[in-house]
Amino acid sequence: MELMEKVSYLKGLVDMAEFDPSSKETKVLNAMLEVLDEMAKTVQSLTEANAQMCDVIESIDEDLSQVEEDLYGDEDEDEEDEGGDFDIEDDEDDDGDLYEVTCPSCGEVFDVDEFMLDEGEINCPNCGERLEFDLQIGDPPVQAEEAPSEE
Repeated sequence: MELMEKVSYLKGLVDMAEFDPSSKETKVLNAMLEVLDEMAKTVQSLTEANAQMCDVIESIDEDLSQVEEDLYGDEDEDEEDEGGDFDIEDDEDDDGDLYEVTCPSCGEVFDVDEFMLDEGEINCPNCGERLEFDLQIGDPPVQAEEAPSEE
């Protein structure tokens, strides 16, 4: 039996009991039945809204699964093609060159990439010293030609 049906059944029982309509107990009982009726309607409304939301979530989940499959492909195929799990070190080569920097204050050696160098300055990860970079990319230095030796 549904919740609304149960509340209607209780209302019917109270009506059939033929309580004195002017008594305080009957008024309290009727007020409680009205609150129960309102609560049952609210629960029914929330149940319907929940069912709709579940349908929407299921649809979004299916769409997301399709996007993941399109974006990442089938994981089983990837593992066979790549020979295993993805390794972060494999991806580092794609990001560009890394440059080794030594902090003049603490001697810490760390790597920076081109993006970090383009920023112009970074803080040493060890001591926090601000390191500035002034890179001017130009032609490589020209070495003087050696005079042919007379042998």
